[in-house]
Amino acid sequence: MLHKLKKMISYDNPFRRLWHLGKGMIAAIKYGFPAKKMVCIGVTGTNGKTTTTHMIEHLLRSSGKKVAMLSTVNFSINGDFEENTSKKTTMSPFLTQKFLRQCVRKDVDYVVIESSSHALHQFRLWGIPFCIATLTNITHEHLDYHGTMEKYKEAKKMLFKIVAKQATIRSTMGSTIGNTVEPEQSPTRLGICHGPAIILNTADHYFEEFNQIDTSKITYGFDCGDLQAREATYSKFGSEFTLSYHEKTSKVALKVPASFNVENALAATGVAFTCGLSFEEIKHGLESFEGVPGRMERIVSPRGFEVIVDFGLTPDALKRLYSTIRETAIAKVIGIIGSCGDRDKTKRPELGRIVATYSDLTIVTDEEPYTENPRAIMDAVFSGAETVKIKGIGLELIEDRYEAIEYAVAHAKEGDTIVITGMGNFTTRTLNQGPIKWDEREVVREIIARDG
Repeated sequence: MLHKLKKMISYDNPFRRLWHLGKGMIAAIKYGFPAKKMVCIGVTGTNGKTTTTHMIEHLLRSSGKKVAMLSTVNFSINGDFEENTSKKTTMSPFLTQKFLRQCVRKDVDYVVIESSSHALHQFRLWGIPFCIATLTNITHEHLDYHGTMEKYKEAKKMLFKIVAKQATIRSTMGSTIGNTVEPEQSPTRLGICHGPAIILNTADHYFEEFNQIDTSKITYGFDCGDLQAREATYSKFGSEFTLSYHEKTSKVALKVPASFNVENALAATGVAFTCGLSFEEIKHGLESFEGVPGRMERIVSPRGFEVIVDFGLTPDALKRLYSTIRETAIAKVIGIIGSCGDRDKTKRPELGRIVATYSDLTIVTDEEPYTENPRAIMDAVFSGAETVKIKGIGLELIEDRYEAIEYAVAHAKEGDTIVITGMGNFTTRTLNQGPIKWDEREVVREIIARDG
């Protein structure tokens, strides 16, 4: 009943937004505005924000900083990790503020917060004085909520306006702000090295617009921007590139593959520089980063094929993922694809089309229907796949997700790559009747142990 009532009220309804604002304010007041005692770093974007958030946390912690993190995958305080089982990128304002108070009690200096457009629009992060923010990219997603790309982009921009406001406050307190970033003391907690800045991707469609925000910034990209990745090369096991910043260069070898992870590394590096890390500390941190659970996680079969489990939910994420896998694949690619219920319906055919384009065998299946008819979701995904392939000739629809994985494993041969997207590190799936236990990685290992 409550779910249906919420659907009837516009997300932009002023009373609904006032309700969210009130909750955000009460939460911050209840817990005593703990974020003011730390350097708060926000990470937003459509794709890559979880990996970037984890990279920033790792860079700061590996250099000896006291750092906490809230991400889609994990919460952490000074290296103690706890799985985020909520399936939310950003928690409720009360849980967020409670976590931030715990951080203060454990003497955390830096907190990295993965910031979703929903959380920004709903004031879940109200009262957090972000002084550093980075943007990965903005592509098609969440139009079921925001309605248009313009509104989606404006929700993301709220984070960067907070940083600009904090920079202005610092300026009136005597800090000098220019176009270059230099580490300085925090006005809220002396001795914490950082400079106010926004970190922007030059390749993003909205770069020029965000670049107009009047505050210190670092831009990044391939052979473009203040912070650059040059001479990048890739394998299925990692990436290598030359990191360049302010005429200094360093060779970096990442343990995570793909050009998009190099972009994530650049975004994280921009934040690290604003926090005073040296080239040597950043190189060490990047090269020791092991990746994120459920993000291009690789499982190898004794029969010589491999399975990649990834969270990819958007058209852009799938295109980047599959193009990377196709570049390094030595045999066939088998793609398993579904789509989440009660979310953006317009992207479903495109998801099917992309996977069918890049895979030799495409299997459309169920994912998390929530309150929707699961077959209707699959049919929408399948309709996009059918623009590329013919049913029964490289294209199958298998409603049961477990059976779909079994089918893929049974048809995989030595050298093949099976790609399963949508669930990532999640340990439950939400069906019409409610959540069930489901860890995609364990399901794959179970089927491989028995059949593969």
